[in-house]
Amino acid sequence: MIRKKILIWFVGFVALVVGWGIFSAESLANVPPTNAVPSVVDNAGLLSNQQKRELMTRIEAVEKEHGVRIGVVTMKSLQGKDPKAVADEIVLRDYKNGTHGGIVLILAMESRDWYVSTDSRMRKMITDAEGFPHLRDQFLPDLKDGNYADAFMAYVNTADEMLTYYETEGEPYDPFIEFSMLSLLIAMGGAGLIAALVWSILIGQLNNVHPAIAADDYLLRDSIQLDERKDTFLYTNVSRVKKAKNQGSSSSGSSSSSCGGGGGKF
Repeated sequence: MIRKKILIWFVGFVALVVGWGIFSAESLANVPPTNAVPSVVDNAGLLSNQQKRELMTRIEAVEKEHGVRIGVVTMKSLQGKDPKAVADEIVLRDYKNGTHGGIVLILAMESRDWYVSTDSRMRKMITDAEGFPHLRDQFLPDLKDGNYADAFMAYVNTADEMLTYYETEGEPYDPFIEFSMLSLLIAMGGAGLIAALVWSILIGQLNNVHPAIAADDYLLRDSIQLDERKDTFLYTNVSRVKKAKNQGSSSSGSSSSSCGGGGGKF
């Protein structure tokens, strides 16, 4: 009897431990490891403690929701390095542990450089052609005005919106898709009305011109007489340019990296 009770207690304990482990694994699947690089690394000292805490809290919520890593890294100098190379190195080294990808925004105060780098997974959700320009346009004005906390928050919030769009629609965000067809029709209708009004005004001013009844009425009789008709071929020129052979794509530039994004000065 005692052995039976011990066996029942043991089985229950094992089931409890296994169930807790499964729950913990599922609930922490999108949370970066505790030894991960912080999402905000403010080496240039641009943020107050309060601003840094608020930004960290917001980033952690977005990271957990989408299973990604989002970084904001400020530095005093690039030490003569290329901004893209530095950003790519950081996202691939420090923010590689996101389940669905990583993205980082770096600022170098000495050279006034900024750069956003996305790894190969994030690049599919925030594309270089359509997604990145939209992301850039949301935070760059505040960045240029020196409102660094607002710029970083706009960067995070916009990334959150674009990732949500990708998860909902199954395709990357494209600002052109957001263009309303109704607005297009209204604009075309308005332009048509203006064109019709201008046309009617111009026609009304042509009071000395009247339509002809027949096509012959447009001819001015006896105004010209052809005595001889002849076609003479003069010459032709043919130019040939040798087509350059394709020597293969260059290994420099963005084609040499799996990372996407872009940058500039602020």
